[in-house]
Amino acid sequence: MEKNQITHPSDTCGEIISSKTLPLSSGVTIIPIGISGPLVAKIPVVIAETEIQIDIETEFKLNEPFFEIKRIKKNVYLTQCKLLPRSGVIECGILRSGKLFISGFVRKNIEYATADCIEDKIVSGRIAHTTIDVPFTAVSEIQYAVPPVVNARGVQTEIDLLSSCGCQDCTGTLIGKSGCEQYFEDSITFTESPYCELEGVRIIEDDINSDPIKCTNKSNIQLYNKIIEKMVLYVRIKVLQLQQVNIPYSIPDKSICSKPQYSDFHE
Repeated sequence: MEKNQITHPSDTCGEIISSKTLPLSSGVTIIPIGISGPLVAKIPVVIAETEIQIDIETEFKLNEPFFEIKRIKKNVYLTQCKLLPRSGVIECGILRSGKLFISGFVRKNIEYATADCIEDKIVSGRIAHTTIDVPFTAVSEIQYAVPPVVNARGVQTEIDLLSSCGCQDCTGTLIGKSGCEQYFEDSITFTESPYCELEGVRIIEDDINSDPIKCTNKSNIQLYNKIIEKMVLYVRIKVLQLQQVNIPYSIPDKSICSKPQYSDFHE
């Protein structure tokens, strides 16, 4: 045992404080009711879905020499997902593709074994952990399933007014464009910003122990200082945009109502 290691003695191994079986509570099924068409709704529309491959190679060092890696738990987080809708291909006036910029990091919780005591045929140590964030950045061209609605800013319109003597600069002798009054008109229609949803990830990696340390004793135990990681990250992203959608009138299927309803259990 290490000299500075603190122990907490206890008279028991633990105890069950409370335990009970909960009864089943009854509930009533409520069927959702919606508005029948035709109508116009503003709803999220899936404009693209893609799986992006990102290749990452990183080298990191733990806070102490380690004997072996026990487990690496990984989670992926996105910090940016931005679509440039007009950066892709336009065919026959219709947007076919766009550029998607993403960035984020892979949070890795590394559990490793140390070698605090090395003797002949015996290695004793602790299970420690280190959490690191491996950043990544990528850009990919995505194909639209439904083109996004993009409203461009209109051209500014200027109207020439006839000169009148309503201002001090007018001499009353000129007939033509007014030099002291201008009229402008701007047409601006805002566009709903596309947004992303992280559907899932897939990670394939190879961890290589590096920077070995030579042990002073005669054992064959090898310790390491660093890890070189080669990782292939697959990120599946869904891109959506709020759009106005025409929902037509639908005739309900009466055959569904005529079918007998059965419960989950039969006598």
